[in-house]
Parts: sequence; C-alpha cells; structure tokens
Amino acid sequence: MKNRKAKEGDLLAIDKLYVEGNIDEGKLQFPNVPIKEKKKSLDKYQNSRRQGFRKYMKSKKHYWIVAEDKKEIIGFGQAWIKNKDTGITESVYIDRKYRKSGVGEKIMKDMIKWLKKHKLKYIESSSYTKNTPSIKLHKKLGFKPLLLRMRLK
Repeated sequence: MKNRKAKEGDLLAIDKLYVEGNIDEGKLQFPNVPIKEKKKSLDKYQNSRRQGFRKYMKSKKHYWIVAEDKKEIIGFGQAWIKNKDTGITESVYIDRKYRKSGVGEKIMKDMIKWLKKHKLKYIESSSYTKNTPSIKLHKKLGFKPLLLRMRLK
C-alpha cells in the first residue's frame, strides 16, 4: 500500500469512497435515519459535490491524498489551510475492506506532515461524537478535544 497526491482522474473513486463512508458514518451518528434517505440526499448533491472536490483538488491551500493497493484507490483524505495559523484535516474515508488496517493512520500522518510544512500553529480536525474509530485514531495521533458543537432542531 502506498499514498500519493490525488489527481483529477481519481475523482470517481474518491466520490465512491466518500459516499460509502458517509453512509457508514451516518449509521453511527444518526441510526434512526433510513439508509434510503441518506443515499437520496447524497445522490441529489453528487454533481455539486464532485465539482467542489475538483475545485479544491486544484487549490494550493488544499492537499488531497489517496491510498492505493495494487493500483486500486482504497482510501483518501483532505487537508487544507484555514488561515495563517490553522490547518484542517478532514474527509478521511477508507474502503470497508481496509478499515482498521492502518490506512487511515497513514493518510492522517501524511496530511499532518503536509500541514506542518506550512508552519501552522494548530492542526484541527472533527469527527461525529459516535464515530469511535475516528476519535480513537485522532487521540492516537495526539489530537485533544477542543469543542463540542451542539444542535437543536
């Protein structure tokens, strides 16, 4: 397995992983929302989501990375520079078959390395409160809880 900078030609594979991961994340955080409803929402925004991915992949303030195994994309992540002090890691999604095998950790480490090159004071990330695999990974890499965002519907 190896990591490399993502290319525009990786967009469909990235989007597929995003949708799969987003559905799985939704099952953890929103167990009462039917999968059909989640898929319908993801399908509705497919074109605009892909356009956004394409735009950010070209930006110098963004770093998109993919993990490959035998030339198949099995994971991806995105890091970006928020301002002169802060960078963000986000959207780390791994193919179901490769989860808990170190792929996410390797992607996170590469994104952190890229952000550190930019001499930022802080690197932030976020995760749903019930996404324990993501929270465990962040803690393993030294992230500390900073903020709890709450919502009233």
